[in-house]
Amino acid sequence: MCGRIRQAREPVDYIESMNWNPHDLGKLADGLKYNVPPGTRPLVMHQLGDSSNQIDRLFWGYKPEWYKRAPVINARLDTILKKSPMWRALLGKRVLVPADGWFEWTGETGDKQPWFIHGKDGAPLFLAAITAWQPGKAEDVENGFAIVTDASAGGMVDIHDRRPVVLALDAAREWTSPDTSIESALELLSTSRPETAFHWHPVTRQVSNVKYQAPNTNHPTAI
Repeated sequence: MCGRIRQAREPVDYIESMNWNPHDLGKLADGLKYNVPPGTRPLVMHQLGDSSNQIDRLFWGYKPEWYKRAPVINARLDTILKKSPMWRALLGKRVLVPADGWFEWTGETGDKQPWFIHGKDGAPLFLAAITAWQPGKAEDVENGFAIVTDASAGGMVDIHDRRPVVLALDAAREWTSPDTSIESALELLSTSRPETAFHWHPVTRQVSNVKYQAPNTNHPTAI
């Protein structure tokens, strides 16, 4: 799954990596950076509305009015491909969640060890996501987003059996483009960067507390 991310870079760093030029950065209020959980408003990149490059803070989690359970933070790729009505309706509103990496946990309940997973090249990651939001709508749970996840492979399975779909730059640009058909977008989800593109290491157990927002959340530590 993907239940916590790190967004410690400045917005302009993610924008430059994508070679984007959004016209309004002043609307970005301060948000969490070092330990970003669902239920908050991380940075999200998109081309919704007038098809221009945009970066906003949207609500992480999706709960339509009719849905009786807790907000959903991840959209499973296998469920999407089975034409789930919950997700198929959102596939035309595709966004990217830029991140430095994401966190997962191993171990028994009450003694969980957090791990930080990031690209070996140190470059920003772009996580595929879908949303009910569009410009003019409230940035709340009914218009929130979910990060697309797929099964893990290789050694990453030892950390967690699911992982976010991380797109390479060209695929990320195509994912957000309004000119990309839903069929083509679904094909892009099969081009996720492989496990061999990532590195992971244990980090301080303080990361387990969502209130912990120190810069060292990505620093390696001994188990």
